[in-house]
Amino acid sequence: MLNDNLQTKICKTCGRELPLEEFPNFFGRVSRNCKCCSLEKRIEKRKQQTLETYEEDDTLKIKRVYKHIKKFQILTKKVSGIAHLSQFEKFVRLLDYKHTWVSNYGRIIIQNDDGTYELLKGKYSRDTGELTYTLKKNTYFPSKKYYGYRNEKVTASSLVIKAFIVNYDMKNNTRCWHENNDKKDNFYKHLYPVTDKQYSAIEALYNKQGSVSEAEIMEIVNAVQYKPADWDPWYLRRVYENVACLGDRADADSDAFIRWRNMIQRCYNSKVHSYKPYYRGKKVCEEWLIFQNFKVWYDEHMMPGAKVDLDKDLICKSSNTYSPETCVFISHFLNTLFEDRGTEKKIEQTEDGKYKVYMYILNKKVEGDIHDTESEALRGFYDLKKKYIEKVAENSKGSVPDYVYEAMLNWKVVEDGSTE
Repeated sequence: MLNDNLQTKICKTCGRELPLEEFPNFFGRVSRNCKCCSLEKRIEKRKQQTLETYEEDDTLKIKRVYKHIKKFQILTKKVSGIAHLSQFEKFVRLLDYKHTWVSNYGRIIIQNDDGTYELLKGKYSRDTGELTYTLKKNTYFPSKKYYGYRNEKVTASSLVIKAFIVNYDMKNNTRCWHENNDKKDNFYKHLYPVTDKQYSAIEALYNKQGSVSEAEIMEIVNAVQYKPADWDPWYLRRVYENVACLGDRADADSDAFIRWRNMIQRCYNSKVHSYKPYYRGKKVCEEWLIFQNFKVWYDEHMMPGAKVDLDKDLICKSSNTYSPETCVFISHFLNTLFEDRGTEKKIEQTEDGKYKVYMYILNKKVEGDIHDTESEALRGFYDLKKKYIEKVAENSKGSVPDYVYEAMLNWKVVEDGSTE
């Protein structure tokens, strides 16, 4: 409905009187609904259509999946000297905490400053009944511009889920259901990351029946009525290189999204592989195929305004997977230094017949020693790169997370001049 001066119009849906430019115009015909209401109607219609697809398409449903644990993550009994509960117990490194490993049974081992290992004792919360540990978390302090440690109370179940279970909704899964509602049981196959609604529904079913099967739990997890209020299956479509999805609404102009999209393209886009063949065979972990999960990690680890690269090779040289267990944010210079293709070796013969060693990293020239023979100069290059990496690592201490600093110190230069 237009008012008398034809400069405003009342929206049929929301009833607001708004300027005409706030209404869609289709070839001179002004819509009865304002732009906001028109958009909401389109979204709701699309959501209803996608809901029908979701109900019929099992590929959109959440599955029960466990993480593949790599050798470099594991603390062995031989190293720690601490007996395992069974032959199946594995202790996996938690990068964000000071020399800390969590087992698939919910036990924690820490390494003390003197190098000894200790089985940490936790406490059961009076409020939640959950086993809780106090750990030292490596944290960036903006006021000091330095990485240090602060104590953090964290549940055993959340650590086990983080290390061993693929969590498809890290943003909303803030609760954990323990098999048989036994909160003293933190074995990874007995834990289920769920939302508040899902937890309440599982608990109600357990109280009614006296038990809840895994199939019943997963049915509740996938049921539309127990999803968050703003949940929309439209964002579960694997439209990014046919393997990845958003998971929720996303800002396509945000740094987090651009980095995620570029990561997906590096791994799965054949055109990228044609001019960057070294990305063939690389992949993204199951959790990070969903943007909202990557964003949770990004928000925790990215320093605002920092000019950094997303690196997957520093923590584990043999890794071909982008994941929370293998990725770090480091400067472009550091990323280049630790790439095999990132440094250039140069040996020049001097006027007196000896050999001078140089190393180039981006536009930076690093001078080495002078050697009598070319073979000695070649070995000298390996030593130069090794010593330079050690120097850079020491200079980076405190400005990068401690696990990054440790990875830099442990980086090895092999005989061809590359690193491992």
